[in-house]
Amino acid sequence: MPIKLLNRAASPTHDPVEHYPDLAPLRQALHAEDWRAVVAFFDRLPDGDDPTVATDMVAQMRGVETYLRSVGGPAESPLAGTLLGVRLVMLAWEARGSARSQYTSSRRFASFHETLREAEAVLSEVTAADPGNIAAWTARLCIARGLEMGPAEANRRYERAVGARPHPFTAQLAYVQQLCPKWGGSLEKMHDFARRCAEEAPPGSLNAAAVAEAHLEDAFYEGTFHYLRRPRVLTELQDAVAVSVGHPDYRPVHGWVRAQSSFAMALWYAGDRAGAASRMATLDNRITEYPWRSVRQFRTVRRRLLRIGARG
Repeated sequence: MPIKLLNRAASPTHDPVEHYPDLAPLRQALHAEDWRAVVAFFDRLPDGDDPTVATDMVAQMRGVETYLRSVGGPAESPLAGTLLGVRLVMLAWEARGSARSQYTSSRRFASFHETLREAEAVLSEVTAADPGNIAAWTARLCIARGLEMGPAEANRRYERAVGARPHPFTAQLAYVQQLCPKWGGSLEKMHDFARRCAEEAPPGSLNAAAVAEAHLEDAFYEGTFHYLRRPRVLTELQDAVAVSVGHPDYRPVHGWVRAQSSFAMALWYAGDRAGAASRMATLDNRITEYPWRSVRQFRTVRRRLLRIGARG
């Protein structure tokens, strides 16, 4: 059967509003500096949508920190503090850059740590005032990794995220990173955690994508995508799809683009062309920074799948 896939002319986009059009009013409210509209957006956010996705969209808005600082302190407005804190975390990682630590200058590291410490100060006030703030706990989990606070503190923050929201998808993906060997974890712990995410979440939820991300991280660690070709790995990936984005109860809630991206990339390199094509067709031209290493990689996979589809 020919593989049906997207139009090869579609240009990949990282824009979160292109991924989730319902985020457009939030972006417009912030551009207009209409705080009431910002608050109203989050008040109306459906229970099934992880607010972390909306806060991450705000974090990508250049210069928004200036306005957020004027709204009020974290204790006065936990929402403003959350958005400012998440933006600061984004700025910190931008300051660090994407190079490996041995190729990162001391100046970059100093800026990275200074901005993370500011974000931590803001977000610790937020969680003191609003302990059930899942977006703030997710950001603080990323801060714990960046400031190398250690596994015990990272685990404490993840547990607080779970207490704020059962099966917190974005927090789980952040914790997968924490458990990677490159951050002081181990492959065994990383995979065990990812499997629990898949097993314990409701059918049709996004959480099993943690399995795909754990296998991708394993492949990155080993330095070869051939790892994904192992039969056991392919079976785990296909089983994870079946209980999440491939399940009849699946709905494209906030976070689905990241989940589908991780499955698409993992399945492609695992040799499941039909599975990868199905995920890529769902993505259309939407691309996430992770796991795709570049737009070029995304285009290459798409082009090869289109070629396969054309041959039938």
